[in-house]
Amino acid sequence: MRYLTKSRFKLAIDCPRKLYYVNKTEYGNLKENDEFLKSLAEGGYQVGELAKLYYPNGHNIIDNGYETPLKKTNELLKRENVIIGLAPYKSDNLFSDFKNNHISS
Repeated sequence: MRYLTKSRFKLAIDCPRKLYYVNKTEYGNLKENDEFLKSLAEGGYQVGELAKLYYPNGHNIIDNGYETPLKKTNELLKRENVIIGLAPYKSDNLFSDFKNNHISS
């Protein structure tokens, strides 16, 4: 099953045709070498690291794939008190993977 991710949704809003080309290795992505975008991403990582200092017992689910990370998220959500910094979420055919800041389809 393919999921509609946040990043793919954002691509479709910008240009629906981009959905066809996303993640196809035979087509280059000019944004991968954009220094400005890299610096913005680094700023996001800095905010995440600061949050870890404030909430050292928080959980970040960084596993790859869909089923294993979702299972871990659901297990954490069963706890009465839990701090989750990064975790994937799925609803119907929508999947959000916050560690990579994207939604897949």
